[in-house]
Amino acid sequence: MLLEVQAVARAFAQGGRRIPVLEQVSLELAAGQRLTITGRSGSGKSTLLNLMAGLDLPDAGRIIWQVAGRSWNLAELDETTRTAFRRRHLGFVFQFFNLVPTLTALENVALLAELNGLDDPFGRARWRLQRLGLGDREDAFPDTLSGGEQQRVAIARALVHEPAVILADEPTGNLDRETGDAVFAQLLEVLAEEDRALVLVTHDPELAAGGDAELALGRTP
Repeated sequence: MLLEVQAVARAFAQGGRRIPVLEQVSLELAAGQRLTITGRSGSGKSTLLNLMAGLDLPDAGRIIWQVAGRSWNLAELDETTRTAFRRRHLGFVFQFFNLVPTLTALENVALLAELNGLDDPFGRARWRLQRLGLGDREDAFPDTLSGGEQQRVAIARALVHEPAVILADEPTGNLDRETGDAVFAQLLEVLAEEDRALVLVTHDPELAAGGDAELALGRTP
């Protein structure tokens, strides 16, 4: 099993009160599996994704990754180690593309490979961009790219270091339906060919329907 989330709980303080967001959430993710997380606004979808990534820690429960031949219990790692784990083994795609505006498409993608100390970071980045149909846009800056092109650059960046899983938070939310569907289809195609897992947070029922499993948060019986 690639990931085990065991009875996780998380609450936040607001106005002197403790507001539960997640309570007793458990799930499993296998290598190559596509898991969708759905729910109404405020149900804790992005909170759960942040916990999986080690950007936040649960109040209770455990989040355990089985990656690179070892077990990683995120709550037992210090912040430096969690950051290194996240940077090397996880890939992220967000609604807002979060590209560095002063870097070209190629430089944006190569940056993560460089930070991970991988060989030939620009060669890796160039191949990823070509794979996503952006071979002729590698020297373009983000503000000259369309929304769909920017998101494909973001996907290339998320994949350049060959992570075990992609964590995607509303990856088509800033795109029109046609562009979003096309970009998401490209992402799924690459993940399937390379046998990488996907955790997708979405409010879009059409995207959610394409997963192997779904976790619905905040659903009343």
